Amino acid sequence: MKDLPIRTATALALGTITIGAVYYSAYTLNLLLILIAAIASFEYIKLAVYGAEISSPTELSRIGAFIATLPLIIAFILRLVDFQMDTYVLLTFCLTAFTALFTYFLFKNEMGDWRMYQAIATALLYIGLPLFILNWYSGFNGHYEWLKPMSILMLIWCNDMMAYFTGRLLGSRPLYKKISPNKTLEGFIGGLILTVLFSLILSLYIRHLTPIQWIFFGFIISCVATIGDLFESMIKRRYGVKDSGNLLPGHGGFLDRFDAFIFVLPVACLYLYLCWQS
Repeated sequence: MKDLPIRTATALALGTITIGAVYYSAYTLNLLLILIAAIASFEYIKLAVYGAEISSPTELSRIGAFIATLPLIIAFILRLVDFQMDTYVLLTFCLTAFTALFTYFLFKNEMGDWRMYQAIATALLYIGLPLFILNWYSGFNGHYEWLKPMSILMLIWCNDMMAYFTGRLLGSRPLYKKISPNKTLEGFIGGLILTVLFSLILSLYIRHLTPIQWIFFGFIISCVATIGDLFESMIKRRYGVKDSGNLLPGHGGFLDRFDAFIFVLPVACLYLYLCWQS
């Protein structure tokens, strides 16, 4: 555990900023999600086009990150000017813009750039859209409910920490050796059990879900977050890199830190949409 002090310091600093942004207002949450989407998308696109013959890799990676973040940017601008636009209209507008842009790319058709366009489209679906769903759902019905994103974050952080420490202390059997040899079955089980227990504790203070619903929520978050971790590990193994970036000491890049969070969002928001009692 040589990297534990710097890993802990980074986690505390990032956690403080994230909690503050989620708690303060819908505007700060939106800005936080824009930041995560932009950096994580840029990191993913760089990974996905590694080794390809791209005409302008850095420039196109930045454009791709902007495209993946565009729905969140538009949502923030509309929120600033207090303009109410139906979510479906906003998504249709964004998809139309993406279609036009990819048509331009198609006609440009430079050697190797197809890998870039594929990466941009994947970044939009894998990173941009889930974050947009959280941004939309947190302000569902016209008022911001910070407990929704905070509940998701707390359970994911609990699962991450408990799986990490349980795996380090007790782990011996790989969970999925071909993809991530450092993740252990014991770590997964420890994270799952302790996340479910933590969700039961949350049920004592946050009464928007019943205790049984909290238990199921903790179980779902732990399982899907683990799949999200493995999915990003598969991407990194595919392109032969250890980390997606180096902006977060002890953690790697933004995609390394927020991979489980992003992957969990569609399922978590759907569950809360069906069960949350305001």
